[in-house]
Amino acid sequence: QLIVSRIDYSNILYYGLPGRVLSGLQKLLNACVRFIFNIHGHQEDYTEYFRKCHILPISYRLDFKACLIAYKIVYGTAPGYLQEMVPLDDNWGQSRTTRMTNVTDPYRLKHPKMSSVNANSKLRRRRISVFLPIIWNELPLELRSIPNVETFKTRLKTHLFAGAFGVGDGEPMAEL
Repeated sequence: QLIVSRIDYSNILYYGLPGRVLSGLQKLLNACVRFIFNIHGHQEDYTEYFRKCHILPISYRLDFKACLIAYKIVYGTAPGYLQEMVPLDDNWGQSRTTRMTNVTDPYRLKHPKMSSVNANSKLRRRRISVFLPIIWNELPLELRSIPNVETFKTRLKTHLFAGAFGVGDGEPMAEL
């Protein structure tokens, strides 16, 4: 548990890093699972062990942290600099009403405008102001609208767990 908490410390900074870097962190999580279950040698698939421990793979851990930060921004408990960096999208509901649906979504984050010069740069996609709205806005509205942070964390982990292990209704988050 100590090692897993160290991996989670500031793991939002790992978002958008190349797969080879993240695979090293995943190997560390695999080693933790081998230690917990006293598995000798290496094996290809640790999925069943991750399920038993309720440990999310590294990419889903990053999604969890990103969604938790976005939740705090939306509900006003994040530091001011984050709320300024990733504002709410106040205009979304006004422009999305049709005869068939009257959808308003007060929980959406605004995606920053892209200049054509750096719209697709790898470094730009690693900015919190770019990836946070993408990940957060992909979550189901029912999940984003939960007013209690503890309930949100529980349901978010269930959603991501379902996406990671193909159980239930969860879906993997977007690849950037």
